[in-house]
Amino acid sequence: MVEREVEISNEIGLHVRPASMLVEAASKFESKIWIEKDGQEANGKSIMSLLLLSAEKGSKIKIKAEGPDAQEAVTTLAGIVEKKFGEK
Repeated sequence: MVEREVEISNEIGLHVRPASMLVEAASKFESKIWIEKDGQEANGKSIMSLLLLSAEKGSKIKIKAEGPDAQEAVTTLAGIVEKKFGEK
């Protein structure tokens, strides 16, 4: 299991567009991927699951992956979050 904690720093938080970016990226990996916020886990490959986390700006989330490409998956998804989902 590989995991990394990152902070949501874009203004609007984990809304539909950023969640879809994470799902699209996560779906390219064979590993199982979860996003956790405040003890609640979401399937990283399900947009509805991610939206239910209600992760607003300043929230800390944990990206976790298990499988053959887990390290690459966590690094990729954390990078998307750290780059504020491409928002200014």
